[in-house]
Amino acid sequence: MASLIAYTKKMLIERIKRDILNDFPSSEFNVSDNEMVLYIDQASAFTLVGQVYQGAKVSGNLVMPEAYLTTYEIPSLAKDSVTGYWKGVLPQPPVSLPIGYSVSGGYFANTSNGAGMEVIWIKPNRVGRRKDMPQQFGIHAWIQGSDIYFAPSNNIPLLNIPFYITMAKTRTESLTETLNLPDDAIEMIFNNVKQKLISRMNMPKDIIQDDISQGATNITNK
Repeated sequence: MASLIAYTKKMLIERIKRDILNDFPSSEFNVSDNEMVLYIDQASAFTLVGQVYQGAKVSGNLVMPEAYLTTYEIPSLAKDSVTGYWKGVLPQPPVSLPIGYSVSGGYFANTSNGAGMEVIWIKPNRVGRRKDMPQQFGIHAWIQGSDIYFAPSNNIPLLNIPFYITMAKTRTESLTETLNLPDDAIEMIFNNVKQKLISRMNMPKDIIQDDISQGATNITNK
């Protein structure tokens, strides 16, 4: 049985370096791996959002490619003594897609009862009016940057109850972590980062075209 190769950010960086240095040999290529990571993260988010909206032009609906999605556990929540809201920290700020696509789901779970009901997602500017909404029972949740807030309708404590959230993540914690991206997106990310690095380094490229016909000359054969 064949084994699959895990595609990591380190492998993508190595591929980009080899491709650029083969085409543009230069000792002045001093781009660090950390700088390339920034380009890759930026290209990942740009590619993800582009694929979603490109698909929407065909189907009329936003559809998040499942290959981007990962479920993460947020184990420790803290309660603010003033507002009474519970707060956790996400792996990263959600990508620039509407809620339901940038974050596709979230629920609490424990070993005694298993997974609970989905939280009720609301926009931050609707927080003050959540009590006027028709559905009173449940846990409302909203996101601000990398922070996620919870407001239980019955004031139940959320201490030591893990929260599970399914969202698209375009960053990795290490260079050896497997990239959670579809193969076609990896190719687009590769090309995007390559072009940015070429532009940043102002690298020239010699284009050789062997199929160009010979120009006219003034030399006459005698």
